[in-house]
Amino acid sequence: MFHLNNQIMQIHNEEEILDITIKSNEDFIDNKWGKQLADYKNYVKEYIKHYKKAQKGNEVSRALYPYMRVKWEALNDRLNTASNRNILTEKQIKKITKIKAKIINTCAE
Repeated sequence: MFHLNNQIMQIHNEEEILDITIKSNEDFIDNKWGKQLADYKNYVKEYIKHYKKAQKGNEVSRALYPYMRVKWEALNDRLNTASNRNILTEKQIKKITKIKAKIINTCAE
C-alpha cells in the first residue's frame, strides 16, 4: 500500500511539474509576442510620422520612408505568420488589427 501511495504521489508531482512547465512556456510565448507587438506599435507610430512628413515634402522623411516601409513589411509578415500558425492570442490579433487600421486610415487621408 505504501509503495502504491508513493507512486500516486510521484505521478501527481509529475503532473504538477508538467502543468507549471506548460504555463511557463505559454507565459514566455505571450511575453515574446507581446514585446513584438509593442515594438510593432512603436515602429508604426514612427512610420506614420515620417509618412506624413514625406507627404509634406520633408526630405529626411522622404529618404527614410522607403527603408521604414521595408522594415514595417518584414515586421508585418512576421506577425502574420505567427497569427496564421495560431501562436498569437485573440487579444494580440485584435491589437495587430487595430495597428493596421491606423496605417490604413493614415494612408487614406
